[in-house]
Amino acid sequence: MIFRADKLKDQCMKSSVFHSDLLNTHEPTRISLNRPPDILSPGGGEGARFMGRLHLLVLAAFSVFIHSHTRAADFSDIQFWAGSGTNQAAFVVDWNDGQSAESLVWGYRWDGPATGMDMFQAIVNADPRLFAHISTPGAFGVSAYGIGYDLDGDNVFGVSPSLTFDGAGLAVDNSPDDSRMATDAGDHWLEGWNSGFWGYNLKSSSSSAWGSASTGPSDRQLSDGVWDGYSFAPGFTFTDPSEPSIAPVPEPGSLALVVSGGLFLLCARRKLW
Repeated sequence: MIFRADKLKDQCMKSSVFHSDLLNTHEPTRISLNRPPDILSPGGGEGARFMGRLHLLVLAAFSVFIHSHTRAADFSDIQFWAGSGTNQAAFVVDWNDGQSAESLVWGYRWDGPATGMDMFQAIVNADPRLFAHISTPGAFGVSAYGIGYDLDGDNVFGVSPSLTFDGAGLAVDNSPDDSRMATDAGDHWLEGWNSGFWGYNLKSSSSSAWGSASTGPSDRQLSDGVWDGYSFAPGFTFTDPSEPSIAPVPEPGSLALVVSGGLFLLCARRKLW
């Protein structure tokens, strides 16, 4: 289980364009939002009132990451962008697991040559809620074994059997496990190789129909305006990615307000205690 606070901290200082030069962390953390029993009690004292205010700030922080279920039909709808440049492409992941939202879209910007795997890794790197299990490079490039997402937005994510994700959200080895699942039932994770797989689909524009890729993402050369989609196929029953919802971005202004409020309360705590 991993808590990606490093990326959240870095993103507070950035605009909505995200880059891949983020710090790493390997320390898992559990966060509880249980209400302190005496935060509204007249006899709770200043300490209880402080904890109550801090609790409300934590709730406000998590509300920044609440999911929007607005559908994305073209590039103007996309909110979460990774990379920078004059070219743009869309990246869709459809888990087909019945959890809302089960299909999400991100955007990627770049200049010069770029592959589908460049986009895949840049977006997983940029979004602290997105995780992936991929292979090492082989004769056919890099394979995607598993993809996951912190759908409930509690900033804690894990899978069982466990994987070691780096600070960029990637686990890299050559050992897929079709039984692997998210430890939190409220999150996305699907992995497959022997009883299912991640299908790879392409389309040339927002309005085009999806078609199956003839190469893997490592050999896929991106061009301006294209869409790449990953759709999980349980039992090898493949479907095109469904119309995606918009992957949300943290709002730097809201997070800065929460952080500054927390610092104010900590200073007040020192005076009270």
